[in-house]
Amino acid sequence: MIDLELEQMMENPEWCLVLNHYSQLQRQAKEQNPEFDGWIGRQNKVEGVVLERLPRIHGKLIAFDLLKFQLSGRDSGVYYQVTRLGEKMLPRLEKLITSASNPESPDSDLTYAKSA
Repeated sequence: MIDLELEQMMENPEWCLVLNHYSQLQRQAKEQNPEFDGWIGRQNKVEGVVLERLPRIHGKLIAFDLLKFQLSGRDSGVYYQVTRLGEKMLPRLEKLITSASNPESPDSDLTYAKSA
C-alpha cells in the first residue's frame, strides 16, 4: 500500500465512507447470492456524504485504484467494485481512525501507518 493513498484517505473521511459503503453492499449481496459477481450499481446516496461531492469522490477512489468501474450500457449505467487494494485498506483505515479518536492509544499517530 502506498503511503500517499493512506494519507489521502485519512485526510478525506468522506472517501472512507464511500469505499466502506460499497464494500458493505458487496458483502451483503455475496451473502445473499454466492454467485454474485461483485458489481454494485452507482450509489447516489451515502450517509455522511454530501450528494454534490459523490462524483468527485468516485473519481478519486478510481484514480487511487481503490474502486473500479464498468459501463453496462446506456440504460443500465455505471457499476462499481471495491478493488483488492481497497479491501486491504479498509481494516487499516478503521484501525487508524479508531486510534486517532483515542489519543491514549499507542497507535494514535499517523506515523504508525507510514512505518507499517
